[in-house]
Amino acid sequence: MNIAIRNSLAWCAGVLCAAICATAFAAVSSAFVNSRSEPHAVLYLNYKMVPSQIYPVRIWMVDGTLTNRSDQGVVWMKPGDYTLRIKLTKIVNLDYVPGLKQKLPDARQMQDLKLDLQAGKAYYIGAKFDASGNWQPVVWKTAEFK
Repeated sequence: MNIAIRNSLAWCAGVLCAAICATAFAAVSSAFVNSRSEPHAVLYLNYKMVPSQIYPVRIWMVDGTLTNRSDQGVVWMKPGDYTLRIKLTKIVNLDYVPGLKQKLPDARQMQDLKLDLQAGKAYYIGAKFDASGNWQPVVWKTAEFK
């Protein structure tokens, strides 16, 4: 095979790979807003309310796609319907959650939360533990913002 043909085939394969990666990245970042001037909803994920057994969470996936975001105390998202895959943050001290000693393997599982986000609304999301140590992601408060 001619070297010129091999080089052009390698170049085409590289362009195709870059296009696929760019499309995948666009799909992940499309749910998130880059500027507060765009219509958006705000998700607060870092509240810890020990008396109510609500703990901070992270968004692991949005509609089945990994988020790859490290800035998850407050997240701005475009309005719409989403399925968020939620997991506990590392700062949750599982020793203080009632009934968790028997349920330790289940505490690290991820849970799904379906949301219909509306522009101009803030959603406070956390992990709610029950008396047996099981948890579910919950929206424990919503509020309007300007």
